[in-house]
Amino acid sequence: MHAKDYLKKIGVHTCIYFTATTLLLLFLYFVMSIDLTNGIHPLAQICILPFSFLLGVANVFFKYAEDWEIGWRVAIHYCLTLGGAFTCLYLPNKAEGNSSGGLIIFVVLTVLYALVMGIVLGVRARIRRVTRDTGRYKNLYKENDSKKSKSGKSLKNDKDDYQNVFKKN
Repeated sequence: MHAKDYLKKIGVHTCIYFTATTLLLLFLYFVMSIDLTNGIHPLAQICILPFSFLLGVANVFFKYAEDWEIGWRVAIHYCLTLGGAFTCLYLPNKAEGNSSGGLIIFVVLTVLYALVMGIVLGVRARIRRVTRDTGRYKNLYKENDSKKSKSGKSLKNDKDDYQNVFKKN
């Protein structure tokens, strides 16, 4: 794929994640807030866009960087996803006060990420085991067909044939 295709995929992922994150945060605000006259702060709304971009880059990298080992792809995906969530969503919107809440949120998001990524990697490994890799398949019968003459008879001697090993000479 060309760089243009990757940029298109990142742009589409960014738009989808921005819409989904905005709707999720609005829903959470609606459910948790007592006073509905105040909305989400515009700065908080704008900070969703860089988070969506980082999440889009992380997902496109995880899916299409097949040259990298899966451990490195997961580590980079984790750093981009949690780093984006922490720096773009939590830090600009945190209330003044104790900083232990940030550590608790970080640990909870790490555990949640580990659970979701564990499920994704488990399903991915199962699908790869079940599907047959056609790139490594070697047709054993094609070789035997090429050794036949045009009349359809085999060019091999009967004593070299593996089926005739136990026949009496």
